Amino acid sequence: MPILRAFLAAFILLALASPAPAQSNFDGASRGGVGRGNMGGGGGFRGGPGGGLGLVPGLLLPAIAAGARAAAQQGDDEPPPRHRRPRPPHKKVPPPRLVHQSAPETPIHPRRRQEAPRAKTASTRAFLPPPAGETRFLPNEVLVAFLGGASEKQIAAIARRRKLERVQTRELTLIGVRVHRFRFAGDRTVPSVIAELAKEPNAALAEPHYLFALQGEAAKPDALPGKSAEPAPASSADALLHLSEAHKIATGRGVRIAVIDSLIDASHAEIEGSVAARFDALDEANAQPQGHGTGMASAIAGHRQIEGAAPEARILAARAFDGTGAPAVALNILAGIDWAAAQKAQIINMSFAGPHDPLLSQMLAAADGKKIILIAAAGNEGPQSHFLYPAADPHVVAVSAVDAREQVYAMASRVPYVAVFAPGVDILVAAPRGAYDLSTGTSVACAEISGIAALLLEKRPGLDGAALRSLLRASARALPGASGVGPGVADAQAAVERKD
Repeated sequence: MPILRAFLAAFILLALASPAPAQSNFDGASRGGVGRGNMGGGGGFRGGPGGGLGLVPGLLLPAIAAGARAAAQQGDDEPPPRHRRPRPPHKKVPPPRLVHQSAPETPIHPRRRQEAPRAKTASTRAFLPPPAGETRFLPNEVLVAFLGGASEKQIAAIARRRKLERVQTRELTLIGVRVHRFRFAGDRTVPSVIAELAKEPNAALAEPHYLFALQGEAAKPDALPGKSAEPAPASSADALLHLSEAHKIATGRGVRIAVIDSLIDASHAEIEGSVAARFDALDEANAQPQGHGTGMASAIAGHRQIEGAAPEARILAARAFDGTGAPAVALNILAGIDWAAAQKAQIINMSFAGPHDPLLSQMLAAADGKKIILIAAAGNEGPQSHFLYPAADPHVVAVSAVDAREQVYAMASRVPYVAVFAPGVDILVAAPRGAYDLSTGTSVACAEISGIAALLLEKRPGLDGAALRSLLRASARALPGASGVGPGVADAQAAVERKD
């Protein structure tokens, strides 16, 4: 078949392309074959001028041979080439017209989980003198942070130039800032020193060294005769909070609560075995346990004569106060929060109050970003109180106090940021060396709510500060005579029994 196809192709090609040589007309046999008739009719192998086909035998065999070779090269199964209509030349298609659209302001990868915003570090500059009228800070100290590239030699040069003595340095890993505590002498003021530091290119932040006070009334030495380990009287906290009923459902087992306070007496029978770790920001050797911290720990985890709000919680004891009644400096509190976060605290109890501190605000925001529940005392400054921190911080659950009749404690700060009330007048608490005492103030109310938060975390491990605030308010009882609008008195049983 291939040879036949090649023969036909060659026959047609030669017939169209090769002219026949001129021949004389004749009638009869000729050399080219047998034929009769006029050449004009095209009856013979050789045509005459009438337009018949003329073949040249000498060219036919080479054409067939060439066709055969071509067929052999193509293969037996390949179809013969077809005559196709030539394609039009390729036209270049212009690229599609692009319409410019501005990118969104905050592009988010569809598969990337959004992270909580991070607290600002010392990559920006902020020089923050105290607000007008604010006096709760050390008059001869400032806290300073430097830009990340500042060397130790440069920092020392700044201190010499500005006549500052470096007293202490702390790494706050929660916000990624190294804070230096500087002291100065002479008649200079904190605002003037901060203004001087603002002229230093390597300085990033400078602020006053603020002071914070515990929010419990001064201890009454004769509250319980001899402050002995005699059986303690009944406390109103259990009855008002419905703790016994709540403990049938949850006890705060294993929930880690950091108590930033004065030194806790971990050997007291009420909290023996409850303290999981300790930290002393004052770093004092042979320091003696103090009443306030011990009392707050027992209000949370008491399990002998005192029914603490969360008897099986784990206490992380962070000492920031010296126990003499003097305020604590901010850097010790910041160190306590930083340590608590490193210890994987789930709740931080802050039974103290003071001024707004920008560094403290950064730390609280960072802790909240790690889903650490922050609970603070609203304060004991009475009806005319200004905002007190950390309770006024938006990341914190603020707690105020009521008495046994559910009347608001007379010295409780009347502030709009209170989330819930708890018993805070003459509440039985543990005291150092096996004794007991009565505690009054928003401090102990704060500790009770930290314990209730532990009960809820045991049942709802994913709970965060905002959800806790909502749950406490939804399950609280309205204050006597109140319209039901605003915060009420906490109810532990109602809170742990809620299904929403």
